[in-house]
Amino acid sequence: MAQSSSGFDVSKLSMGSKVLGGSAILLLIFSFFAWQKVCVLEIACASANMWGGNGSVFGVLAGIGLLALIAWEAAGVAGVLGNLKLGQPASKIAAYLGFAVAALTILKFLFALTESPAFGAFIGLILALAVAYGAWMRFQEPAVGGTA
Repeated sequence: MAQSSSGFDVSKLSMGSKVLGGSAILLLIFSFFAWQKVCVLEIACASANMWGGNGSVFGVLAGIGLLALIAWEAAGVAGVLGNLKLGQPASKIAAYLGFAVAALTILKFLFALTESPAFGAFIGLILALAVAYGAWMRFQEPAVGGTA
């Protein structure tokens, strides 16, 4: 019984792509959790996620960067990036996006930390560090394709 080779094969991805893509997806999910929470007499509580609250401009920019990073990694998996003449290897562009997302998320975390941080901010910090590590791994990859 022979299996067809069509479909998604995770074993073809580099470790950097796995770490960067997986941590970016998780960070996008946890960006909607509470990053800041304020309660008044334990009766009424208000919360803000990464996209709002203090330093929301950094959260929104990090979220847009996350969407771009996930789309870039998905395009790489689909094989779309191999035909583009970019001037930089696709792995370097993914690394630059990852570094930018990590920096913006850490800035958002620092703003959330100053005013009633919630558990989502700390998970977001850990995932931002994982994105930075994945970006570093992608940055170290040799230039294979997608160059001018």
